[in-house]
Amino acid sequence: MKAIQFLLVLSISVMIGCKKDKGTPEEGGPGGDKHLTDIVPQAYLDEAKQMGFPIYTGNNPPNISDTYRLAPWRFDAINTGKSDSGMSPGDSNTSGFAVSFSNQTATAIAVSYTGYYEGFEKSKPFVMGSGNHFTVCRYVGMDACGANFRYDYMQLLSGTKEGNVLKNVKMATIGLGSANPEAYCQLEGEITIYSDADGVSNPE
Repeated sequence: MKAIQFLLVLSISVMIGCKKDKGTPEEGGPGGDKHLTDIVPQAYLDEAKQMGFPIYTGNNPPNISDTYRLAPWRFDAINTGKSDSGMSPGDSNTSGFAVSFSNQTATAIAVSYTGYYEGFEKSKPFVMGSGNHFTVCRYVGMDACGANFRYDYMQLLSGTKEGNVLKNVKMATIGLGSANPEAYCQLEGEITIYSDADGVSNPE
């Protein structure tokens, strides 16, 4: 009888262990920030937060499927003090650009831009968050250093869904270096922050 009880307890423990292996957001399952740190060093994410960029984790983001106008689009900050784009913090584009989110599942999402450089996706974008808050993560390659070399970046879009609009949308683009040994611009660790300056991104 004791042997049967022991086996029962053991089997329950194994079942619990298997469920934990799937991962919660904190443990790095789908939607967890540990998934993000598989690509981006934690130090870079911490610096982005210190620069005022929110990163929402969790595996229950709101449904943001739609096309939104991010305008006026403002350059807020850069941690290196200089930008390859020729823009300076405080500069803005009054017409901004349109971002489309579609095919959203529990963690994955399709992202496209109209009127803004998309880069080249290195993997399928994913979305994290909970409640009304979301962070979309795009691991992309982009031509930089005078468009002479391709560099890897993690591009993050964070905001809040309220009704049919997005609010307080911000973008952080984090440089991850280049696989090209001839690339001479030191862009690894560079972080730029942009935002929808009026805080409201309406659907188109």
